Amino acid sequence: GRALALEFDVGDGESIARAVAATEAALGPVDVLVNNAGIAESAPLLATAPEVWDRHVRINATGPFLVTRAVLGAMLARRWGRVINIASLVGLHGAPYVTAYAASKHALVGLTRALALEVAGRGVTVNAICPGYVATDLVWRAARNIEAKTGRSFDEAVASMARINPGGRLIEPAEVAAVALALVRDEARNAEAIVLDGGAPAQEASMARELQFHNPPGLMKAVGYTHGVETRGGRLLFFAGQVAKDKDGRTVGKGDVVAQFRQVCENLRTVVAAAGGQLGDVVKLTIYVLDADEYKRQGKAIGAVYREYFGRHFPAMTLVGARDLYDAADGCLLEIDGFACLP
Repeated sequence: GRALALEFDVGDGESIARAVAATEAALGPVDVLVNNAGIAESAPLLATAPEVWDRHVRINATGPFLVTRAVLGAMLARRWGRVINIASLVGLHGAPYVTAYAASKHALVGLTRALALEVAGRGVTVNAICPGYVATDLVWRAARNIEAKTGRSFDEAVASMARINPGGRLIEPAEVAAVALALVRDEARNAEAIVLDGGAPAQEASMARELQFHNPPGLMKAVGYTHGVETRGGRLLFFAGQVAKDKDGRTVGKGDVVAQFRQVCENLRTVVAAAGGQLGDVVKLTIYVLDADEYKRQGKAIGAVYREYFGRHFPAMTLVGARDLYDAADGCLLEIDGFACLP
């Protein structure tokens, strides 16, 4: 493959625009964005100058916001993209003497979760990786700072930071890279803050929830669904049958099964989002329809609506032709229930 090295300021929108334009001209559209630029300075709060606070927020939080904003529109237009934010354990739990850093990384985790829900079902995923101390220049600079201020040796300072990680060791950059690569390949994982604390290999530490899709060659080809979905870890969400009614209980799209399917998908997204998930977390759907023949005739249009909400995520599905529905008297033509496995 080809590579392109560019220097730009993540806190400067014009600098970002030039870098994105140069990248697209040389390599094509940006499909994967890893927001990895960051700084970390330590000081008690009373010794943290406002400019130090501003610098951390500008680089660690505003920077990812600006760079993501520069490439997200094209990702959504192509219905494929990955945004991976390198946050920190401190962005989840806090730590003394790094108030500015902790606040900026908390902001980055919040950005990750909010944007992930915003783009859910549109082919783009947004996740954060939250490592402890990693064996990079950031740690080496911190160790030299500790050496200068305390008189402890460089090696002693490095060892003290390694002991802070729950696993008692520094995390290797390759471990962070392995998780990022796994996120690129996984279209189901979204809105996750993945912890790397040195306590296990990266692949194991990252898997709070894992979905595996099984389509055995001995079965007919699965088109638009998956024969079996295996879940490991995570939280199960069972959702009740959803029909084409809005929040005020009014039936939407009477007589139009496509319009009703859209409203049901919207209701499903609302339920799953309320539990902190997105439609890529759904592992089973059962679709009950009053007129299965009409549903099949509208299959192309229904499929287009499905892709708007679920993208290329296909859970296990069952289509049932029903004689009656509880809300049929109100003009409802279909009902969908199922469950999701949430991070």
